[in-house]
Amino acid sequence: MSSHEPVTPAWDCAGCGMPWPCGTRRQELRAEYERAPVSLSLYLTSHLVRAMSDLPNTHAGVLHRRFVGWLDQHGTPQREPRFRRRSI
Repeated sequence: MSSHEPVTPAWDCAGCGMPWPCGTRRQELRAEYERAPVSLSLYLTSHLVRAMSDLPNTHAGVLHRRFVGWLDQHGTPQREPRFRRRSI
């Protein structure tokens, strides 16, 4: 069980106080749902719907990016971008 769970109705992380899902929880979810991307999408979408009810003054696009925007079109978590060194 992760300590990085949402605290409602503010939807902040219980573990670090950042907006949920925080970076740590996203990494945990990537590992937990590695072979079940559709289930991850459904899980996060259910939280998105609840958050939209709890945070009516927050723009829907902001919440969408926060909850499911980090998944690709197939529901697979996108890897955090890595910076490559430029060859000179």
